[in-house]
Amino acid sequence: MRLRYRLNGDNKWWKGTIENISRSGVLFRGEGFVQPNTHLEMSFVLPDEIFGVRPAEVFCTGRVVRSERPKDGEVLPALASTISHFRFIRP
Repeated sequence: MRLRYRLNGDNKWWKGTIENISRSGVLFRGEGFVQPNTHLEMSFVLPDEIFGVRPAEVFCTGRVVRSERPKDGEVLPALASTISHFRFIRP
């Protein structure tokens, strides 16, 4: 799944791709490297297969707990973040 993320209060959104997600955290690859302990805002759309009805956008906040710069053959850094607060945004 695709996601957008930014530093808390920043105007610039970066693009990323979710690799793994649970209700307490998310692992994703993103355009911008972020240091651990940085607070983020994230936004992504849950497909209808997960949510059970029409797709819903999720807006959440969290804190980066792990970040890895790209390794051999990888283009984007890997970021693991907690999900501390979230809300659903319906179109």
